[in-house]
Amino acid sequence: MLLKETTPAAVTPVPLDEFADHLRLGHGFVDDGSQNGLLDLYLRNATAVVERRTGQALIRRPYQLQSAGFDRHGHLSLPVGPVSTIDGFRYVTPGSTITLDPEDWVLEPGTARQRITGPGGGPLWAMPMGAVAEVDFQAGYGLAWTDIPDDLTQAVILLAAHYYENRFGDAPGDDGIPYGVLAIVESHRAVRL
Repeated sequence: MLLKETTPAAVTPVPLDEFADHLRLGHGFVDDGSQNGLLDLYLRNATAVVERRTGQALIRRPYQLQSAGFDRHGHLSLPVGPVSTIDGFRYVTPGSTITLDPEDWVLEPGTARQRITGPGGGPLWAMPMGAVAEVDFQAGYGLAWTDIPDDLTQAVILLAAHYYENRFGDAPGDDGIPYGVLAIVESHRAVRL
């Protein structure tokens, strides 16, 4: 399975000025913007960690998934959500491409680990020998930071602040992530049954 983010998010899930206010930077001083590049880096890194841990994209953007097979039920799980649209679904072989019609598949609702199934929840059409399933889709809560659930925005702010405050070393937590951030993120992780 290969997942590619075809276009990166245009914005961070938290505006730079709000993050600077959270850190109380520049209060009583002239803001010359000298820290903006560093703050943006910490916000993007914190966003990437929160997205990886939850399996959810915060800002909506396009992805492409290539998979050589389906699960045991004949379904295709999408590794990132919430998926808003499927822009294309096809089987690709070295010599041909078979595009599936939207009537041939269904996207299950949800925010993480959504699946594409056949109509009525049945299996998808069998892939030809040597083919790869290729899916183009849009995933994320929305195009603006105000579309993201407040607790996930808070997790990004807290983790980015942690990175800023601990630039020169580690702090306790799972994989260097503070426990408060983990508590928020864990509530958004997909549960495997």
